[in-house]
Amino acid sequence: MNLSLIQQGTVDGIVVVESGHMTLENCILKCEGTGVCVLTGAALTVTDSEITGAQGAGVELYPGSIAILERNEIHHCNNLRTSDSSKSTLGGVNMKVLPAPKLKMTNNHIYNNNGYGVSILQPTEQFFIVAEALNKGAASGDKKDENMLSKVMQNLNLEMNNNKIEANLKGDIRIVTS
Repeated sequence: MNLSLIQQGTVDGIVVVESGHMTLENCILKCEGTGVCVLTGAALTVTDSEITGAQGAGVELYPGSIAILERNEIHHCNNLRTSDSSKSTLGGVNMKVLPAPKLKMTNNHIYNNNGYGVSILQPTEQFFIVAEALNKGAASGDKKDENMLSKVMQNLNLEMNNNKIEANLKGDIRIVTS
């Protein structure tokens, strides 16, 4: 609670939640490198805080992670100059969807990011073709699921209430294919 973190001389995450549940309340995170990263299986709650200046997304949710963001300001993120168009879409909040992370956002202000305010990174159909090839050893009774990508996106757990998402260079919310 009540911390100001100013990142200097490193590109690693200003905060990386590797396991367990971290709570940040009334904090200021001034990023010079990567923003807040929530790794697979970890959880994060951020309340009444400010995240600014990240080279990529302000908050990066890895597959299977959980985040609750309430009454935060996330701005001026994705300041990384790159020719990689997939990286240029990152902005305020980025979610990677396999397995689906859980995100609840309430009363946040996400603005002036160089990418999207919120980006949801979905796998390509090619991913599922490769996954199916690796799964050839499945029981012969198992049948191919033609709509796997659709089902993955339907299982996405995203709850957004009373957020103000504005003035983001690429737009406010976007589903991006990896």
